[in-house]
Amino acid sequence: MSVEEEIVSLGKSMSLEVEKRDVNELVEEHTKELTTEEIQELQSQQHTEVMQKIGFEESEEEVISTSEIKEILGIWERVSQFVEKKHPEKVATGCASDLYNDTCLTHFRNILRGRKKQTSLDMFFF
Repeated sequence: MSVEEEIVSLGKSMSLEVEKRDVNELVEEHTKELTTEEIQELQSQQHTEVMQKIGFEESEEEVISTSEIKEILGIWERVSQFVEKKHPEKVATGCASDLYNDTCLTHFRNILRGRKKQTSLDMFFF
């Protein structure tokens, strides 16, 4: 008996309407690789969920100018390149750099991306 058949059998034993094609469709959806944008969106959703679970209520965001965000991202790029070239612990610093980049800077990149999309949309309507 295949895994799909076992899942269908288990579902039916629980009085659920499950067909093999439904299971196959679900498996196919989960075998597709996610795009970078989809992964970032999932990370953002997970972060929000975790913060809500621990009782953290996000305060109103301070408005940050586009130039400030671009400046700090540029500085981070220079710092990370410097550390990558000069620090002897390449693997450890690479992991730390990636973690900081993903945890902290993705938020600001998403703000820039959103503003860029909004600017593009505004060109059509204003």
